[in-house]
Amino acid sequence: MNVLSDQSLVLDVPNGHIKSRPCVVAVSLSTVRSLAAWACLVLVSLTSQLHAATVRAYVQPETARPNQVINYVITVQDGQVQSLPNLRFPLQIGQTSGVSTSQQVSIVNGRQSVSLQLSWGITATEPGDFVIPTQTIIVDGQPVTTNEVKLTVGQGDTPLANGQGGEDKNAPILQIELSKKEIYQGEVMPVTCSLYVPRQTQLRRLGLIEIEKSDFAIARFPQTNEQTSTIIDGQSYYVLSFRSTLSSLRTGDLKVGPANLEMLIEVPMEGQPRQILPPGFPQGFFGTASEPRKIEVKSQQVTLRVLPLPTEGKPANFSGAVGDFQMTATASPTELTVGDPVSVEIAVSGAGNFDALNTPSLVSTGGWKLYPAKRYNIEGQIDQNQTPTLERRVGYSQVMVPEAVHSEVPPFELTFFSSTDKKYVTLRTAPIPVNMKPAPAVAAAEASTGGSAAVVAEVAPLVTDPQANITDILIRTTGISNWVTPTYSTLMQNKAFWSVQTVPVLLFVLSCGIAIVRRRQDLAKASRSGELLSAWKEIESPDVSDQDFLRRSAQFIQTLKPGVSAADADLKGILDRYALTNFTASKPDPITAEEKTSMLRTLNSLMQQSMKKLSLLMLALCCLSMVNAQTSAAPEASADEVYKNAVAELEKGNFTKAQYLAESLTKKTPPQLSAEVFQIIGHARYRQKDLGRAALWYQRAQLLDGRNPELRQNLRHLFDLTRFVSFNEASPLAGISFMLSLNQWLLLAALGFWMLCLPLAWRILSGRSQAWPFVLSAMGLVILLPASALAALRPASETRVKDISIVNQPDISAYTAATVTSGSVISLPPGSQVRVLEKRGSWIFVEIPNVPENLRGWVESGALTPLWIWDEKLVP
Repeated sequence: MNVLSDQSLVLDVPNGHIKSRPCVVAVSLSTVRSLAAWACLVLVSLTSQLHAATVRAYVQPETARPNQVINYVITVQDGQVQSLPNLRFPLQIGQTSGVSTSQQVSIVNGRQSVSLQLSWGITATEPGDFVIPTQTIIVDGQPVTTNEVKLTVGQGDTPLANGQGGEDKNAPILQIELSKKEIYQGEVMPVTCSLYVPRQTQLRRLGLIEIEKSDFAIARFPQTNEQTSTIIDGQSYYVLSFRSTLSSLRTGDLKVGPANLEMLIEVPMEGQPRQILPPGFPQGFFGTASEPRKIEVKSQQVTLRVLPLPTEGKPANFSGAVGDFQMTATASPTELTVGDPVSVEIAVSGAGNFDALNTPSLVSTGGWKLYPAKRYNIEGQIDQNQTPTLERRVGYSQVMVPEAVHSEVPPFELTFFSSTDKKYVTLRTAPIPVNMKPAPAVAAAEASTGGSAAVVAEVAPLVTDPQANITDILIRTTGISNWVTPTYSTLMQNKAFWSVQTVPVLLFVLSCGIAIVRRRQDLAKASRSGELLSAWKEIESPDVSDQDFLRRSAQFIQTLKPGVSAADADLKGILDRYALTNFTASKPDPITAEEKTSMLRTLNSLMQQSMKKLSLLMLALCCLSMVNAQTSAAPEASADEVYKNAVAELEKGNFTKAQYLAESLTKKTPPQLSAEVFQIIGHARYRQKDLGRAALWYQRAQLLDGRNPELRQNLRHLFDLTRFVSFNEASPLAGISFMLSLNQWLLLAALGFWMLCLPLAWRILSGRSQAWPFVLSAMGLVILLPASALAALRPASETRVKDISIVNQPDISAYTAATVTSGSVISLPPGSQVRVLEKRGSWIFVEIPNVPENLRGWVESGALTPLWIWDEKLVP
């Protein structure tokens, strides 16, 4: 038996030690060792639980070439893997091998760490930037999510010719073919782009054919094509012909092209043996490795002469339509009474510029009331994936109401320029016979007069509520631009704002404290002015002796104006009298009433001067803060001048220059942005028939000034024209929250908070039982609760514009895959909003607003423009 007397028992364990108090214990050595071992085990177990398992994913290496095998690795630190993840990769990335594992054990500062690495072989099939999504793995019985991993797949190193004069005989060739060498302005003609691909070249994917459109209106080339074969200089090609149409926007000798086409082809990988099989035979059949390569081919330019339309014989109602058309008309019903509506269906067919056709006009409108005609495609909606053709059929539905008895529906006429006959032509439909009876009121009148006189009774037309018919944008510019400032210091993040909000709380608490200790007389004065007033009251006390009066006066003077000079004779006289009374052996004369009054007047003047200095100091600080706020908020004078110049150019009709001036403000450093500037750009874009970008700038302006009625009306007009889609707010309350900015809601909530607390504090301090404090507090509560709720519900600036893009071109659709030959999802009119989810080369995977559930699909990246390209904190 060992005895441990007046000693300390120390157990050394990792990450610390435990020390017992001095004591006298009688235990065996084996017992001590057993206790120490158990304590170590417990502490080690607790220490290990403090380090949770961590999971990280990465690729090795981070950049690769197409078809190069790389490693996708998941590292698990300090955890036991119980279930492998079900790996998810983008479509262009495939898994080439199963999982391989490795384990590392390290000891740092006495702590053991175990790292487990899970590795898979993967490869990408084409170039681009890809994001490998998060994976879920079961570690220690809990699901753990990895991080996303970015992988960059670049082009190979072997250069390829573009097919135009290059030495590579395997390079494709692109050619433009026109059906005519001479056309009239506005005439529509076919255009064909033929791609000649050598038979030994393997195509992976084709992009869209793009042609410069500054002088021409060119319909979009579809990816559907006609395939043939040919032999040129002994080289075998298969030919892909893409057909579209074009019309000229101006006259003269113009250049069509060049056309550009981006494609993905298969080429042998570096270090592979040269092909041993004949051209056209699939080389990969015997294991020859290849990799995809993205190239761009360019065609030649073709000269086209465009003639102006003749002025001789040009009808007054000519609308610019060029082609050869036919027209027919039918009416229903043909048995009717005066006042009954008649529906006339007019069909126009042929080949030409159908977009320039006007609605056929009625030759004689007397006795007829016409309603606006509706135009439609007889064959249905045009499929953008089909080859555009010159032959079309359009219909016009015309509703007419007879106001008198007629025997026939008058003819309709249509005017166009015939490119075949080279002259202006006016088509007329044949009159349509109808059996029309007079209105009942007219028939009754004729019967009562025996037919000797015709008495016509007017039938009162049905009056309906007027409907909005917005046919143009509303332009109303202002002379001043309200420049936006960054919302870096919103009141939500402003410490001073929240510090001020503690004032009513402190006042309320202070009032409660004052009410409790109201009867105590030794309450200390907190402010300097209070100390001065308290000291002044002691001096003015009538019961004070001469000695105390002089002592208090001297203390008052030294407090307000230490170091009195000889120039202050009155103050110095009071100090001298105090020294004579208190510090000399002789007994001075008592202070007379006149002397005391003079001394009080001098001390009062000194106190007033001190109070004025304090007031002036506070006023100066307030003025200085206001001047600094105005100085920081003032925009640059040059920006105002540019804005005024842009307004002037817009009013003159110089839309291109107005757009240039306004956009120059948005490109400054820092950018000068305002809703007024965005609206000028939107007006200019609309006048230039660019509806997609007009909607883009109007929606940008709406972010800054959502309550502008003219802006809302212009967006409504664009919606009526294009029917663009947009995201709605998550709840009606979120929409209401945009009525005010976040700072305005916070200020309103602060006002309600002050109105709630201050009347209650006054009620407690005064001790009076009155109703108005409770009324004010109730009003403050009514203001505080909704303002606080709307401020909390108002979406942040970043979430309003994050990943949102706008469709800027017409005839855009979303597809089920990154190619226009795949299935379609929905048509996206210009101005539509989408949310970007993933970028892949020239395609973007987006979320599309729709009811009852949003859709997803692939859209070409060139058709999208981000809604906000500046600092997101500029959005209010």
